Amino acid sequence: MRRVRSLVLSIVFVLLLTGGVVAGFAFGNLRPQLGLDLVGGLRVVLEAPEGTSLELMQRTLETIRNRVDAFGVAEPDIAIIGERNIEVQIPELAEQVGGADDQRRLRDLIGSTARLEFREVLEGVPREAPNYAQLEVTCPRGEASSAESCTTDALETEEVVFLGEPEDTKYRLGPARMTGDAVSKATAVFETASSGTTQGGWQVSFELTSPGRDTFGQLTQELVGKQLAVVLDRRVESAPNVNEAIPQGSGVISGNFTETEAKDLALTLQTGALPVELETGVEETVSPTLGEESLRLGLIAGIAGLIALALYLAFYYRLLGIVTWVGMAIWAVLGLGIVSLLGRSVGYSLTLAGIAGFVVSIGIAGDSYIVFYERLKDEVRRGKTPRAAVLPAFKRAWKTILAANLVTILAAAVLYVLAIGSVRGFALTLGISTALDMFVVWTFKRPTVILLARSARLSNLRGFGLRSGIAAEPERAPAVAGAAK
Repeated sequence: MRRVRSLVLSIVFVLLLTGGVVAGFAFGNLRPQLGLDLVGGLRVVLEAPEGTSLELMQRTLETIRNRVDAFGVAEPDIAIIGERNIEVQIPELAEQVGGADDQRRLRDLIGSTARLEFREVLEGVPREAPNYAQLEVTCPRGEASSAESCTTDALETEEVVFLGEPEDTKYRLGPARMTGDAVSKATAVFETASSGTTQGGWQVSFELTSPGRDTFGQLTQELVGKQLAVVLDRRVESAPNVNEAIPQGSGVISGNFTETEAKDLALTLQTGALPVELETGVEETVSPTLGEESLRLGLIAGIAGLIALALYLAFYYRLLGIVTWVGMAIWAVLGLGIVSLLGRSVGYSLTLAGIAGFVVSIGIAGDSYIVFYERLKDEVRRGKTPRAAVLPAFKRAWKTILAANLVTILAAAVLYVLAIGSVRGFALTLGISTALDMFVVWTFKRPTVILLARSARLSNLRGFGLRSGIAAEPERAPAVAGAAK
């Protein structure tokens, strides 16, 4: 009696768990997070300079993530690919961001370095000056910017020549005296010329950290009567004269900004500069129409596989086929539930490759049922009743199921670690669904078949019962030569 109670409790537990997942789909916000190839969106691959350390790559990734989050984009998928590539995927870009201009802003924000520096102006040369051509710009953007000798860090302690405002004015600047790391807050503001500022329009107001406040106060004290250049990504945005020391720890960056440029600059300063300069390797937009078609075909393939398997098992194993139907339905619901939870907790996005992993695992799950039923058939052939045969049959089948599924899970784990891109999605769903198959076999199929075998009525149900499903005649002893007829 105690054994029967434990079997019933196991079945009830699985059914309640499945019902909870179904309720989450029906009444809650539990749903799989779909990837770019299913819902469309933006994919950008950024490449760091050769020799960039993993630590710098991790810091760069977090800065990009902060920028995307601050822009208001939900559920981005940002990961390091290979040794020095960062892949940014933003599903449903058009729905989240809106117009083409905002989408372009987001693309620019993702990869812009946004390195802010404060340097002393040693010389400012306008375009019409005689010595303008003799002053060579140091490492202009877009030219050899990935060369080791031209990295921002390498230039920090050097005298440099940058372009600035007004357009084509060249500035010879001293070493960087302070960087954007000292900025604690940045806000885009609109100022009018009548408010007392030297220049109206959109500007970026910033506040400094406590150490930055002290450094800025000392710097402005030293540069009274001189110019202080505000440099952003190797371009002088403004070079105001310092009339007096500024100890309050705040300032303004002006540079003929539009509203959008000022807000984007404030956002990048707020979230911090990228530790390394990145080059855009791949930038592509996936059409939602193509994604919907891929999703439709993937679902058709999965449903067709389930239906074909269910019809075959029902025809061949009768009542045991119905058990398989229920078990496979439980397996599918729990699998989608796990993928949905992974999307909410770690940002996993289900792609077409992931759906392929589920489709492949349908066969693996079906094998688990067939192995058990065939072992049960073997035991009955030896002359046992279904009730006496079910336990030894499951013990033999479980060893086979466990060995086969563990090999599949190990292969999926190796593939997930070594592969990149969508192949990892295939490996993950394959591993999850295979492990889930073992869970359903143990907690649902095993107790259900054992309880059915204990019922004489269900075992002997004409044309559909358990005995009809295994349809095995007891083995007969071989005839002995010369025996009496």
